[in-house]
Amino acid sequence: MAGADARPWWSVRPWRAEQASRLICSCVPSSTEPTPSLRASDAWRALAWRLFGRGAAAAEGKRPSIFFQTGSSDAHAAEPRVVHTMYFDIPIWHLVGARFPWLLSLMLVQSASGWVIEAFEGLIAEHVVLAAFLTMLVGGGGNSSGQTIAELVRRLGAGEIVPSDFTRVVAREVLVGAILAVALGICTFPRVRLLSMKANSIDAIAISLSYMLIVVLANAIAVVTVMVLDRYGCAAVGSPPVVQVLVDVLGITVACFVAMLIYSIMGLS
Repeated sequence: MAGADARPWWSVRPWRAEQASRLICSCVPSSTEPTPSLRASDAWRALAWRLFGRGAAAAEGKRPSIFFQTGSSDAHAAEPRVVHTMYFDIPIWHLVGARFPWLLSLMLVQSASGWVIEAFEGLIAEHVVLAAFLTMLVGGGGNSSGQTIAELVRRLGAGEIVPSDFTRVVAREVLVGAILAVALGICTFPRVRLLSMKANSIDAIAISLSYMLIVVLANAIAVVTVMVLDRYGCAAVGSPPVVQVLVDVLGITVACFVAMLIYSIMGLS
């Protein structure tokens, strides 16, 4: 059993974890052992949720991520138990029904990238090298936002981040994105200039600046999306596809606008 001052590994909700730990450690004998009908870890988690987590989550409109049931068949029946539906017990149509609305909506949003390309058709036709690197630019934003999503979802699940940390998390991740953008931008220039036969220095500058801006914006979009969806209990499921689509559309738009601006300044467009 962890000490009273140690953060419990099960971390019910972040703002009540320490209080729950102290209460449980003070009320439950250290000699308590798990039983076949109810593991001790499940009991501690359920008890702490009942005492502290449920009210705090309800105040913010959250749905609990664990559910409890009670019975009266044995000595432990009055204690709450964690109910979890196994993956293979979920009907196929339930999985399809849960995913289809997300994918349909995102497909419609992602189709906006086609309008962007049509709007900049003349620019792309004149500077074909830009089209050759669009995949790299969009993929760079997706890679950066994917790392941010994985980090935040894990931290939220562990209780290290709470909704009230929104501003701090955004500022921190934008700073991280800016530092990464500078480093990646420096690496992008020689990649475009030296390893592409049709690219000149102006092309390399336009693509490098686009890459830097896309990485920063992708990180910011990932933070906002994860924190907002976490309020509805679907950050882990909804954040990756939503952010991917937004970054795809934004990446193409930013790349075309930045390239048009650079070419216009240099008198090439």
